[in-house]
Amino acid sequence: MVEAKIYSVSQLSKLADVSVKTLHYYDHKGLLVPMRQPDNGYRTYGQKHLVILQQILIYRALDFSIEDIKNLLNAKGQDLHQVLSEQRVMLVERQQSISLMINSIEATMNNLQAKKNLDIFFQDIPKDKVERWDAMTRSRVGEEKVQESVQNFAKLSEEDAQELQEESLEITKAFAKTIGQPIDSKEVQELTDKHYKSINHMSSLMVEDFTGISFDSYIQMANSVDMSEMNELCEHYGEGYAEHARAAMIYYAERNLKGNK
Repeated sequence: MVEAKIYSVSQLSKLADVSVKTLHYYDHKGLLVPMRQPDNGYRTYGQKHLVILQQILIYRALDFSIEDIKNLLNAKGQDLHQVLSEQRVMLVERQQSISLMINSIEATMNNLQAKKNLDIFFQDIPKDKVERWDAMTRSRVGEEKVQESVQNFAKLSEEDAQELQEESLEITKAFAKTIGQPIDSKEVQELTDKHYKSINHMSSLMVEDFTGISFDSYIQMANSVDMSEMNELCEHYGEGYAEHARAAMIYYAERNLKGNK
């Protein structure tokens, strides 16, 4: 007949990967009461103790209290089912609470990342102007639309934001120098083409399954200069920039994007 395996405190500690102090604590609380050697009083544990310890560790991982665990270990049949049912309700509620906290943290992280990226995009413009334009946009479109935009900007890495800002600023400054030139001139249309490709690049980084900016969308973008904040942003780079950009973009769209829906 095979003798039942007996473990010392240190052996059980290593086997179950818990500290000796924890085993003493469970003994003190009546959760895992060991056998005692009659000659020296040392704690010893059998296979049954190992099974119970595994149960305790599972319950502790689920954040059950010592008293709850004691009730679970002592419960029988229908009582055990009732105790587990109550604990399940508690865990579901906790799970929902944790999910809300995670969502809140993620939203805050997205807002912080979006702010970093937007600060990069507008780094060459006085802060008071940016803040005023932001307030105007929020008042015009509402917080929900603003948050949709924030979520998109949060998808950019700071490196991408910096690269896009430099590319955009280069195009913008070059375009400002063409104010007064015919919109169908080679230089104006080449810069407009660069602008179209640049915003497509940015959109592809922010929007999943992006397939390109359509004719209608580019026309709508051109006419966005009617919005006060967009008009002021354009005029920041030169008087007449807004209408010059609108005309150049519409001309470009009519000749290059008509079949792009």
